Amino acid sequence: MDTRTLTCTLYNINAIRFGEFRLKSGILSPFYIDLRVTVSYPHVLKTIAAVFWKHIQSLSFDCITGVPYTALPFAVALSLEHNLPMVLRRKEAKSYGTKKIIEGEYKKGNTCLIIEDVITSGASVFETIQPLESAGLIVSDIAVLIDREQGGKEYIERRGYKLHACLSVVEMFAILEEEGNITPSLRAEAERFIQDHPVPPPSLSPPQ
Repeated sequence: MDTRTLTCTLYNINAIRFGEFRLKSGILSPFYIDLRVTVSYPHVLKTIAAVFWKHIQSLSFDCITGVPYTALPFAVALSLEHNLPMVLRRKEAKSYGTKKIIEGEYKKGNTCLIIEDVITSGASVFETIQPLESAGLIVSDIAVLIDREQGGKEYIERRGYKLHACLSVVEMFAILEEEGNITPSLRAEAERFIQDHPVPPPSLSPPQ
C-alpha cells in the first residue's frame, strides 16, 4: 500500500484529526496525530510495516527497536513481516533479575535501526539512542513514520544520525485535501501552524 492510501486510512481511523487540540506545551493546534489507535487495526499495522520496509530495506542493520511505546507495535510488525531480529529498550532497568535496560539477544558492535512513530523535537529518539549505545550497540539510522517538520529532523542529523521519514505532515495535508477529506483553508491553517511553531531542540547530554 502506498503512502496516499495509508494517509487516508490513518485519517479514517482518527489517527489524524483536525479541530482544536491543546498540546503538552499548552499551545492550541488545529490538528492532532495519535498513532496509538493503530494497535486496534492489525491490517493497518501490516500496512505501516510495508511502508516502513520501502524506506529501510536498503539500509544495513543487525536488529531493530521501537521507541516506547507507540512505535513498539510498528517494530514488532516489521520484525514479523520481514524476519528482523528485535531488541527492546526498557523505560527503566529492573531492580531484580538480570537488571537489563536492553532486552533481547545482541552483540556489542551490532547495528540497531530505531523505529519511531512521529518526530517533533527528536527528544524521544535520543532517550532510546543513549542506552542502546551504552550497551555497545551502534546506531546510525532512525526511521520514522511521520515527520512533523518542526525541527526534529535537523536536530537529529546535526547530532550525526540519519533520519528516514516515510511521510511528512505537509505531504499528508496535501493528500487529505486532494482526496476531499479537508478543505483548502484547513490545510493552509495546519501548514501555517507548522511554520509558526518550530520546536526548540531538546537539552540532552552528548551521545556516549
